[in-house]
Amino acid sequence: MLLTAIVSGLQAQEIVSLPVLRVNFEGKFKKKMDYVFGQMQLTDTDGTIIEMPAKFKTRGATAMSYMMKPSFNMKLRTADDSEEVDSALLGMRSCSSWILDAMAIDRICMRNRVAFDIWNEFSRLPYDTEFDERNGTEGRFLEVYINDKYHGIYCMSDRINRKLLNLKKVQENEEDGSVLVRGVLYKSGTSSISNQNEPSFNADSTACVVSWHNAWELSYPEDYGGMTAWQPLLDAFAVGKTTDYVKKYFYLENLADYQIHVMALSIGDNWGNKNHFLSIRNINKDIDDSDITQAWRRRFVITPWDLDTSLGGGYDGRYYDGNYAVWPVADIGKNALYPISAISGDAEYQEILKRRWMEGRTGAFSLTSLKSKLEGYRDLFLKSGAWQRMVNHFDAQSSKPKYVSDLTHEIECIEAWYVDRLYEMDAYFGLTETDTDGIDEIKSEELRMKNEGAIYDLSGRQIVNSKSSNRKLPRGLYIQNGKKVFIQQ
Repeated sequence: MLLTAIVSGLQAQEIVSLPVLRVNFEGKFKKKMDYVFGQMQLTDTDGTIIEMPAKFKTRGATAMSYMMKPSFNMKLRTADDSEEVDSALLGMRSCSSWILDAMAIDRICMRNRVAFDIWNEFSRLPYDTEFDERNGTEGRFLEVYINDKYHGIYCMSDRINRKLLNLKKVQENEEDGSVLVRGVLYKSGTSSISNQNEPSFNADSTACVVSWHNAWELSYPEDYGGMTAWQPLLDAFAVGKTTDYVKKYFYLENLADYQIHVMALSIGDNWGNKNHFLSIRNINKDIDDSDITQAWRRRFVITPWDLDTSLGGGYDGRYYDGNYAVWPVADIGKNALYPISAISGDAEYQEILKRRWMEGRTGAFSLTSLKSKLEGYRDLFLKSGAWQRMVNHFDAQSSKPKYVSDLTHEIECIEAWYVDRLYEMDAYFGLTETDTDGIDEIKSEELRMKNEGAIYDLSGRQIVNSKSSNRKLPRGLYIQNGKKVFIQQ
């Protein structure tokens, strides 16, 4: 894909610029602002210019606190604002609706994109689609001007929607006006219902509280909210919390991939009742159909969303310069979200989980893979001059988003953090040095030294990192450099 080619080829060519998006409309962005009509002008790095009418709306709960660099949705429209218009912007799939992520709490402005790039490389949909079975967003970085004022680096991405996931469209009967709901897409978390202490629906049934503080939005079909569309999700939470149910109604490898993703990248905001999607291709299919390809169309698929708390980050940007969020791998495994919680102790699922980690460990989750993505985007930001422009701009402002001046240093710190994370993941799955020998350069002497002195308990939780090796520990057994050690002090 184009994005992959850009990242992998950064060292082979000199990047001189980022695309530039200019957004213009009456007034200015305000918190919780609904769509306003205006104009967009997108200039690609080769000089190609696309100008189109568009509508813009602020987005993101946390992002609302950073209106000096607002995140927003952009919908391409006809000149009279009567219809949506699809366009393949910056080489991505043709869409009418786009996300402009300001990444205002991410000090390196790339965590969400890097985490999605890893996910897209590691996990695919368990059925065919027009988009190579992709189960996550695709995005491109650019610089944004809003009403002629510079706002820094953004990431423009497509959306998780019916078309990407190849969900069946609603079928409308013109003769009798009836509607057959087929594909459904549920998004966890909603602000449409204020009281989430008990089950309820909002006025048009496009949002639902399934149980205490377990709320969802109906992303598709949003025009046909009602019990027919909601019933599969309600049933799953009402009667589906058993191993047999989950094995029947979910794809185990898809669930294992999601768990590996959250654990390896420490994605702190995606393990509860928020920041993921559940979808079904066609709710009218019989899960017991003798034709397995038909039965599987009734299964749920999980898809991640909003991954900006990954790689030691936090929801408010407080973690940086080697000080990152501590969320032990073992604790993640113990406190799984539904439906993973229902199968976490199942032997078959645990075998899939370990196998998928071993596969990811040599590929998408390897240190080589992570470094290529982090350093590729770092070089893009620095060589284009975009990072320094953004730093200079916000250094002169009284209200600022979160960022670091020295991007190279911060990336090095995150890479060192990830070395520790790989060891912790290996310890969780009981892998020995023999199991992981030679699979990537984490075994090199230089990286061994970075992790020298790191100590874990027998559950794989880090007790001492390489910067605090003088800390005294209680007498007992620990894991150090992949081996069991007995500490007497």
